[in-house]
Amino acid sequence: MKFSKEFTQSCRTGIFASEAAYKTYCMFGMLENMTFQEWWLKKGHEYFSDSITTLQVTLYVKRKNLNAFSITVDALQDISSQLAGREFGFWLDQINLLNARQGLLSEAPLSWPIFRSRISYDAISQLLSIMEIHEQIIRNAPRTKLWKIGEQLRLNPKAMPRFGDFPIDIADKHKAMGQTVSSYLKKGRCLIDNASNGIFPKFEN
Repeated sequence: MKFSKEFTQSCRTGIFASEAAYKTYCMFGMLENMTFQEWWLKKGHEYFSDSITTLQVTLYVKRKNLNAFSITVDALQDISSQLAGREFGFWLDQINLLNARQGLLSEAPLSWPIFRSRISYDAISQLLSIMEIHEQIIRNAPRTKLWKIGEQLRLNPKAMPRFGDFPIDIADKHKAMGQTVSSYLKKGRCLIDNASNGIFPKFEN
């Protein structure tokens, strides 16, 4: 959300494009010029620390042909049955929320310690890094071609020119690399726009 200019502007003005965007602001607050550590101490712990429990969910699997889940937990030997019961109920609620719709983290934000997604943390970090590098390069050299950025980052090994390539081959590789960079940027923008509107993690509009 820190990458979203629209979200930053909405935080400054207090005018939000949708109810979902406002709810996201209420949950996360102002993020501009803040590190994660600063945000956690100032705002994050108020809501998200509820998910730091004594009972640790290590695995949950939806049972086939049965409306039920198999849940594996780790519990300290001296945990009280009252606390364990309360925390297990909390996690059961979060798992039910995650599986009620699309399985997005935004549908059950407090499930963050156990959340798993096909969109990995590494993929998200790569997209945001590419967007940041692209923005810096374009700011300093607005006419820079996408394929040049792609070659600099080696985003598509198959589209890297090799010694002995004919001009037509190089042109085709430049086109492929440009398309690769364009695809990454499109996914990154969608990820950011969706997150600022309370939908995460999701690439599609």
